[in-house]
Amino acid sequence: MNGLRPLFLASVRDCREAQLAAALGADVIDLKEPRHGALGAVARDEQCAILAALGAKRPLVSATVGDLPLDVAPLAAAIRATAATGVDIVKFGVFARGTTAAEGLRALGRALRGNAPALVAVLPVDGLAGIGEILDLARRAIGDCDVAGVMLDTAAKTRGSLPELLAPAELARFVAAVRAAGRFAGLAGSLRREHIAPLAATGADLLGFRGALCAGDRTAALDPAAFRLVRERLLAARSASLVPA
Repeated sequence: MNGLRPLFLASVRDCREAQLAAALGADVIDLKEPRHGALGAVARDEQCAILAALGAKRPLVSATVGDLPLDVAPLAAAIRATAATGVDIVKFGVFARGTTAAEGLRALGRALRGNAPALVAVLPVDGLAGIGEILDLARRAIGDCDVAGVMLDTAAKTRGSLPELLAPAELARFVAAVRAAGRFAGLAGSLRREHIAPLAATGADLLGFRGALCAGDRTAALDPAAFRLVRERLLAARSASLVPA
């Protein structure tokens, strides 16, 4: 991740959307099929086609493995298969809690040790019991799976956006904890343009968008005009962070 914050992560489902996102200035192109869930996976042949279409001078590309449970063997296999397409970052969801999550993350870390790709753990905040549990899972993902970053997101896209589920101080606390561990912190979850300035103030390394970039809901096609408006707000937020107090 470069020194500019927050970076702009745009979720795309196919070659056309990926090329549009790159042309319009996304910092991270995230391969995700919104019709298949919060972290719906893009088919691997499509992932390869997207990477080929973007070419060598492309932004960072991440890809999700799908809404898979924390069942180590299939999850580790999906992570390896996704990494084999050539993406820069592989994202997996922590769809477990308590002892199940703790044991699952330890086992996943052991299964991937020695040949793990750059991983991002995605924590669905609407399935967790507040900032305490979020920080515990983030710590476990960092310690047991050596993830490069941790993102907050929402699993149920109709139950409220991330800023409606966690207070600004809680989001800032999450960001600070992840960055203190030397990892990057991302925020996503039905984010809208008006969320950008307050979320940028948390110090987050990246903000992730899908629905705000579309002509309708998150399953609709990307809309260039909506995309540009989000990009403009992000650039303004970056500029504001560089102005001395």
